[in-house]
Amino acid sequence: MKKQVSLLPFTLLLVCGCTAPQYFWPQEDIGFQEINQPTLEQKILIASRKSEFKNEIIQRIQGVMSNRDVYIKIIGIESLKYEDANRYSAVVLLNTAMGWKADRKVESFLDKYGNLKRIIVLTTSDGGDVLAETKDRQIDAISTASTKAEIEDVSIDIIRKINKLIDS
Repeated sequence: MKKQVSLLPFTLLLVCGCTAPQYFWPQEDIGFQEINQPTLEQKILIASRKSEFKNEIIQRIQGVMSNRDVYIKIIGIESLKYEDANRYSAVVLLNTAMGWKADRKVESFLDKYGNLKRIIVLTTSDGGDVLAETKDRQIDAISTASTKAEIEDVSIDIIRKINKLIDS
């Protein structure tokens, strides 16, 4: 019994400690950008943390979509709380796993809008094996390691998914 009681604080510390980085070392957000006019019918929201890998993915999406009649709004993850996913044809969330979970701000947004079939969530992690929670959600969850070798395939996959959403 004493062993079980002494393991309880250790277990709690381990579980809580894995999510602590999101609270103590928050990641920097990407800067705000708008492409094309917000009056266009088709709209894409992209929310991301700042990293070389995520910036490259966003630049590739911009390169393909900027020639189309599509409004693109790029914001940081922290600004998601001010957005209504119902206003967009496609929502792309790029985040980094911390403590074996998707970013808590992304999860909070998905708690509110996860029933929409127009949300694509890319979660990067060292092993490329952490997905946003999909239970009871209609989201399209993708996971990858953030390596240069993955940029092309991941970009193509996300662009294909966006095209499917805005062309339907």
